[in-house]
Amino acid sequence: LHVLGPFDSFRVVAAHLALPYSVWHYHQPFAACQHQAEMAEKKLSVEVSSCNVKKLDLKAYNITKQRSYVVVKVGDQEKQTSVGIGLDPTWEETFEFDVGDENTTKCFVKFMMGAEGEEKQIGDECEYLLSVLVVDKPTYKGLIVPGGKVDMMFTARGFGKEDVPVDPTAFLDLMEGGEMMMDDDEEDQ
Repeated sequence: LHVLGPFDSFRVVAAHLALPYSVWHYHQPFAACQHQAEMAEKKLSVEVSSCNVKKLDLKAYNITKQRSYVVVKVGDQEKQTSVGIGLDPTWEETFEFDVGDENTTKCFVKFMMGAEGEEKQIGDECEYLLSVLVVDKPTYKGLIVPGGKVDMMFTARGFGKEDVPVDPTAFLDLMEGGEMMMDDDEEDQ
């Protein structure tokens, strides 16, 4: 009894067509490499643009210096922005993360603030699902922190839902004559 492997069906077809060994033998590694390349192309791009925490009560958190940064983690990969000064720093930094399975991989983001060596996490660490992103379409994500928020853009590359064009007239209820029906029109009928 011979159990067929993933490339045996190609071998059977090649043998049936009387293709030489050199033809079907060299196609096998190419197909495997192509599949690995497709898997490696799944990337999440996260742009951390800015934050505004001007309403943050620094005394309540015992913050002595207005130094802040954002930590982004996807799977076992973790990256952080440079340190921003003040209550409304601008980073405009983009990070790329490899994504294995977008249905099980999540992105975690947290906001840190304080003097060097005394940084504290402000607010909760937020979790973002990758399976809801649209392929190659930047999607706004906000990290809510006490006293403000952090602005980010997530872009799925090589994975995600297909972008479906929105029909701009879909929200209109049109009558047979092509005119909009008003609430008062229903009472007249």
